[in-house]
This record gives sequence, structure tokens and C-alpha cells, in this order.
Amino acid sequence: MPKIFLYAKIARAQTLLMTISLILCSFLYAKYNYKSNFNFAFMYVALCILFFHVAANAISEYRDCIKGVDNKHSPGTKYRLITGLVPYKNIYYLGIISFSSASIVGIISLFIGPILLIIPGLIAAGIVFFYSENPLGLKYKALGELCVFLGYGPLLFSSCILSLTNHLYLCDLIFSVPFGLLTTCVLLANNIRDYEFEQGKTVTLTIKYGLRFSYFLLFFMVNLSFLFIPFLVFQDIIPFYSFWVFLVYPLIFFSIKKIGKPEFINIFGILQVSFTLIICISFFLEILLKS
Repeated sequence: MPKIFLYAKIARAQTLLMTISLILCSFLYAKYNYKSNFNFAFMYVALCILFFHVAANAISEYRDCIKGVDNKHSPGTKYRLITGLVPYKNIYYLGIISFSSASIVGIISLFIGPILLIIPGLIAAGIVFFYSENPLGLKYKALGELCVFLGYGPLLFSSCILSLTNHLYLCDLIFSVPFGLLTTCVLLANNIRDYEFEQGKTVTLTIKYGLRFSYFLLFFMVNLSFLFIPFLVFQDIIPFYSFWVFLVYPLIFFSIKKIGKPEFINIFGILQVSFTLIICISFFLEILLKS
């Protein structure tokens, strides 16, 4: 396998689809509600988000291996990194280069977009860098889920919507909540899977509060995400077609059957992407019909 693909797998490039779908959803949301058009500020913000995504995952993988959280026996581990096929320092450099690239394009977006972008931008930068990096290492203090919710919910959507519309309302932040919750579910499902292997090595939400609480929180967040849909539809924040997301709701019941199995985490990744893309399709159809 070419080295570039090894680095991509270690940095979890496959999860970029989740981030790209959220960026697309924010664009279509702004188009539907504010009739905004694509601009260069949004392009730079989107690039910034993608670079932050790679940076957070690469630095996190590096720190997990250095701290001994991951080893060759851990589920879902990046074996090639642990066995030395890809040097630790190289994946760390990838994280730092990605973080620097995100910072550069983020600064450019401030010059061509609204200056208020600096607020979500600085918060996001802090979360990305200190998610696993010293001295905070937020993910090792049971704060990983909170970081993911903020990063892939309010911060991502507020940055994209600000760059497209030059303003931000409370309804925009409310709209971001179900997407932040579903993305957080992917991390929580991952931590539930790794519960036995990470005991004594780190402190995740699951390790701190136990499996029973984690399962309750996981299914509470998933169901709450779907309960947002009727509210958002009746407030005319999203189109009526958005009710189609309930077509993927049965995946929740399927996930129950996969508890304790490797497929458990994948179901929540599929659920997040499916949920987001169906909302995107509903926006697109409504925009198309109104044009």
C-alpha cells in the first residue's frame, strides 16, 4: 500500500465524509433560509474545517500511541503506526502541518469575510489543538464528547453560515444541535467499544461514568437528534421533506443487536452521514422547486 494511503488511514481520512456532508448541509441551509450564494470566504472556511479535521485526528493518533492508550491489541488501532511502519514523528508532523494550514486559510477568511469569524475560529483552534495535545489533553479528561459536539455542531455551522450571510441568529445554532449530537455519538460509540482496553490508560466519558450511563447517553442523543426534526420543520427552519430522515431511524434498533461487536461504531457513522445527506437532499429539492 502506498505511503500516502497509510497516512490517510492513520489520520482517519475516511471520516472526512462526515465533515464534508456537514459543510454541504450548512451551505444548503444558508441558501434555503437566506438565499445566500457561494463565496470565497465560505471556501476558505470549508478548507479550514477540513484541515482542522485532519489535524485533530493525526495529533490524537500520535498522542494515543505515545501515551500507550493504543497498542497492537487495541480494537480499531492503527497497527502500522504502532509497529513503526509509519514513524510517530511523521504523523505528528502531518497534524502540525494541517493545523498550520487551517490557521493560514482561516486568517485569509477573516480578510475577505466577516471579522466575527474570529470568534468560532479561535474556539475551534483551541479545541482542535488541545483535544489531545499537552498541557490540556481534553480527550484524556472525559471531555472528548463535549469537544466533538461543539466542533461539529455550533462551531462548524456558525463559521459556515457567518461566511455566507455575514450574520448569525439563534435559530442557526439550534439547527446545528442534532448534527453535533449525532457526530458525538460516533465518538461515544468508539469509546464504548474501547472500554475494556482503555481501562487504566486514559479517562474517557465511558470510563469515568460507566457503560450503563454511556449507553443511556448514546441512545438519548440519537433520539433527541431525530426529535429536533419536527420542531425544525414546524418552525420552517428546514423543509417538510426532512421527515425522510426517519427512514434511517431503524438503524438505531439494528445497532442494539450489534452491541459489543466491531460493527457497532460503524452503524453510528452511517447514521450520521445518512441523516445529514437526507437533510441536504431536502434542502436541494425545496430550493429547486422554488427556483
